Amino acid sequence: MVKLLIYFGEILKYVIKPLPITRVKTDKSVMTYLLNFSTPLEIGTFAWAIEGDGRRFLVDTGCSAGMQTSSGFPAEQIYTIDEALKSIGWTSKSVDAVILTHLHLDHFAYVEKFRDVDIFVQRKEYAAAVNPHPSYRHLYNSDFIKNLFSSLNVKFVDGDEEIADGLSLLFTPGHTPGGQSILVETEKGVAAITGFCCIKENFEPPPSLKDIFKFIVPGIHINIESLYESMLKVEEAADIIIPIHDKSFFNVKSIP
Repeated sequence: MVKLLIYFGEILKYVIKPLPITRVKTDKSVMTYLLNFSTPLEIGTFAWAIEGDGRRFLVDTGCSAGMQTSSGFPAEQIYTIDEALKSIGWTSKSVDAVILTHLHLDHFAYVEKFRDVDIFVQRKEYAAAVNPHPSYRHLYNSDFIKNLFSSLNVKFVDGDEEIADGLSLLFTPGHTPGGQSILVETEKGVAAITGFCCIKENFEPPPSLKDIFKFIVPGIHINIESLYESMLKVEEAADIIIPIHDKSFFNVKSIP
């Protein structure tokens, strides 16, 4: 779990701010495995700003709507990453470190704006992204990743790791081979920014399905059993779960 830093009897706490990058309209089955076919769904792609004790971290960076559209998910631009940071008074130069949940383009392509800071990514995720199995090769742009990461200050992580007081990485594979979720100590408990693409319904099935499913596994995965176990791991570790594609965060200014 998270190791906490104590200042004069007070635990270091962070605030998380969702930064909308793109809006995507897709089929709900993409987010709910073998359910809700031909049901329209709107989701968001976000970056997540974390601030506390004068330190600033960014989880994911998003990508341009054009790049997301060309990868198979037609998208509408809300903000570029620079515009999103400006909306909360940040710039790319004021970010202390960037954490990437996984290496699908919509989660990291704007990381090129952050060449002077540490970039945290799971070693297993990078290895899979630059040499993907044929079954999921289409989900990664390996040449783009190799070229971009060669110019970044990458800090590879192997499994669970605390990277700052009150801020930890949780290895959560299944959606991809090396996805990671982020545990953040807040005023209302530990918040988990999920490292796999999901919406609230994945963790909160509707009443009609609650007798069948504890979780509804997201539709995009490379190992459904690993992803389910990762969902359990997140639920056990967190008081607050932040599903990273849920459109409700378009209207959320800060967490908690």
